[in-house]
Parts: sequence; structure tokens; C-alpha cells
Amino acid sequence: MDEKRESCCKPEACPRSDYPRILHRLSTCAQCYRTRSNSQYSDCDSDFVDRCRPYRSSSAKSRYVNVCAAVCLVLLVGGLSPQSSAAPHRRTMDRQRRSSSQENSLWGNPCDYGSNPAPSVYSAKLAKEVSSQARNAYESTAKYKDKFALKLHSYQSFDELLPVWSSIDWLRNFTWFPEEGLPKEKNLYQPMPEAYMDTVMSKIDEVLPSMYKGLKMVVAGLYSISEDGLSRDIFSDAGLRGNIRGSMHEVRAVLCLFDEIMRSRSLAITPLPDAEVPDIKQADKLSYALLVYRDTLNYLEYLTQVFQKMYDVDSKN
Repeated sequence: MDEKRESCCKPEACPRSDYPRILHRLSTCAQCYRTRSNSQYSDCDSDFVDRCRPYRSSSAKSRYVNVCAAVCLVLLVGGLSPQSSAAPHRRTMDRQRRSSSQENSLWGNPCDYGSNPAPSVYSAKLAKEVSSQARNAYESTAKYKDKFALKLHSYQSFDELLPVWSSIDWLRNFTWFPEEGLPKEKNLYQPMPEAYMDTVMSKIDEVLPSMYKGLKMVVAGLYSISEDGLSRDIFSDAGLRGNIRGSMHEVRAVLCLFDEIMRSRSLAITPLPDAEVPDIKQADKLSYALLVYRDTLNYLEYLTQVFQKMYDVDSKN
């Protein structure tokens, strides 16, 4: 099958974008679902895409149909329908039952508590744990940054792509998110000055609730990318979707530890209902995915610094 696949996808039939260049496309491609931002060919180029589809012989298709027919017959005899035997993921079912005013348990209950979680007692150690988990989540998420830039935007390096979007915010755009939540001066790879961190510590309990909701939004953003932001028809997106989903769970672990700090300090926890989460289906998916990914890295860096500083201050008291 590999030989047949190679023969149908020769360089002249499916040109590579190792050296991408920007082209002005026809208007019919302007709304293409997967038009890359800097690539010679997009998924609008159906004549090229069709030649690259994996080869499947008619006999293979026939075997597939026969197997499906047999499975359906067994299900019907057993009194089951194919839909009942292939129930959707629990989170998808939850989303179908929720109204837009309700909150997804992925970020609404990051520790998967029961109805009455036991109260925590604050200690500086909790702040240290949040900082460490945020650093771990940052490092694992940053590992695939160049893969992210190449597959979605045809840039060889994520750092090469960053300046193109430096003037466009995502997390900072939410009206409830405070300046101290992610300062405008905080750029990826650049920590905030110690003098600024001292100022944040002087009012830490005032800014933590909004920062906590901001991390909820990051989890929600990563979740929306993994569910609806990448094409399920493009094979190379499968690995990237797994990366994004893994990062979502890593960030959710940070949110769980953050949740403990919120409860131990008796701080208000503001819900993030579905109605407040941007609908990625209505957005430019590739741009949205990039902004969420970039701000995830930047925010994790900032949280690492904030909670490390919190630990340094509180451990001396």
C-alpha cells in the first residue's frame, strides 16, 4: 500500500511546502476550512488533495462493507442499535444536556470532586505545587510548538511565526480579565520584573479569582481546538490533536491545584458557562488555534512566576 501511496503522491502531483510563499487565492478559496496562512497549496486545491488521498482498493472497501453489515446484523439481533452501542464521549453527552448558562465540568470541576469537597488549609506548599505543575505543563506543551507552526501555518519555526501575531490578543481581550492577570508587558519567554511581582503580591487575593477564571478559559480553548479546531479528514492532524488534548489535561491539573488554593483562601470561584466560551466554529479556526496555543504558553509561564513568588513570600511568614 505504501508503494501505491507514493506513486499517487509524487512531488509534481502534490507539491510540498518546504519553502512556502504567500499566494493571492481566488475568492472561492477565501473561506476554505483549512487554508494555511503561508502555504502554496490549501485544501481548496482539490485536484492536488484528491491525488494524495490514501489508496484503498475496491476489494478492501467491499470487505469493510461486509464487516459493517455483519456487525449491524448482530446488533439488531441482539436488540441493540448501532447508535446505542457506540455512545458518545461522556463530555460530549454532558455538553448536549447542558444549557448555554451551565458550565462544562472539565473546567467547572477540574479535580472531579463529589458534591461536597473537603475544605483545604492553605500553606505555602500549595503555591509551590501550582508553580511546579504550571512549569511542567508549559514544558510539555512547548515540545510540539514547531510542529504546531509547521502543520497549521507552514512556518518551519514557531518563534518565526510569533512576531506575525504579536499585536493580536486573545486572553487579554476578555473584559473580566484584569491587567494583573496577564500584563501587557508579559511576552513569551520573558518574565516580569520583581518590582511588578511585589505589586501583584500586595493584592494577590483580589486578582486570583479572575486569574483562576482565565485558566478555565485556557482549558476551554484547548478543548475546543481538540474537538472542533482540527480537521478529522487530514491524517497529519490526528497527532496534533492528541498533543492539544494532552496539554488540555496538563493545564486542567494546574487548574485543580489552583482550585485548592482558591478554596483554602476562601476566595470566590466564578463560573465559566458555555455562553462565555468563544465558538470556534464561527471563527477563523487556524488563527484561533494559534492565539490560544500562544497564550497558553505565555500564561503558564506567568502562573509559574506568580505562584513561585507567592511561595517565596508566604514561606517566610
